[in-house]
Amino acid sequence: SPTWQYFVRRKLSRIAVPTLVWMTAALGYEVWAQGGASGHLLKEFAFFNVAGQYYYLAVLIFFMAAFWPLRHVAQKWLGIIALGAFVANLAMIVWYQGHNPGGDWATLEYRNPLVWVSFYAFGFWAGARWESLAWTRRWRTWAFAGMAALATVYFVRGEAFGAYPRSYFGVEMFLFSSFALVGYPAMIDIVMRRGRPGRVLLAPWRALSRFAFGIYLVHMPFFVGYVTTRLVSNNTLVNGDYWQLTNSIFLVGFVSATAFVVLADRIAPRFAGVVLGTSPPRVRPPAGPRGPRTKYAPPTRAGATPPSRPSTSAAGR
Repeated sequence: SPTWQYFVRRKLSRIAVPTLVWMTAALGYEVWAQGGASGHLLKEFAFFNVAGQYYYLAVLIFFMAAFWPLRHVAQKWLGIIALGAFVANLAMIVWYQGHNPGGDWATLEYRNPLVWVSFYAFGFWAGARWESLAWTRRWRTWAFAGMAALATVYFVRGEAFGAYPRSYFGVEMFLFSSFALVGYPAMIDIVMRRGRPGRVLLAPWRALSRFAFGIYLVHMPFFVGYVTTRLVSNNTLVNGDYWQLTNSIFLVGFVSATAFVVLADRIAPRFAGVVLGTSPPRVRPPAGPRGPRTKYAPPTRAGATPPSRPSTSAAGR
């Protein structure tokens, strides 16, 4: 973005405006569900906690604004910043793992930028340095090994010793997520390089990608909440089994939220773009006219002399 005003108008507002719209809608829903407004609800709204997903967006908006001045910084320094962010983030996780804040501090710790800064800083650096996912091929074996080892430690400690970390605040989870910054893109790269089967596997996710932000905005408390309570949680066929209940809530909530966002985009695309943050579909430029091509006569500009066929004689060689 060339200027701060352009950045706010074209980038930041596309996240901030839909976030505020659906936070307000969620507040209205909770006021209705709880039979009236309360000081507690208003404080939850102020803390981006009126539904479970909005505080992530508060952190994202903060980082987008904070990193904007770094957009022209040299890649070397962006790498150093990413390394420093990793150290600071790890230190914050270690501190939280050994402490258990209560009250409002327990809510605010999830909004602490030092809990998330490593991931944004790494993405900012990687996006400036590489234009494709080819870079993951050099590091993917180490990334997969690190993810597998840390997942093993996590489950062994949790199941054998009852030492599951508190929410996100565990060193194993942070390090697993750090390895995953390479591991997950590497998995996508592997699938993309499988030709047609890879394209087929990725096609549904590519089609949904422009609706993903809108689905994230509305899924709670409207679809994973109001809809799932009535269609799933009160259903005696699944509510006696945790696995069936959890996956049924996910399936019904995801499908209904997706249907709402896609339908809104089809009916009123401009409205959906502003309120749901949906992106317009990408339109591929039409292919230009192609004349006949031969092995020795590639297309030429009008009036140009095509290259002659290479000689096969000894003199020609």
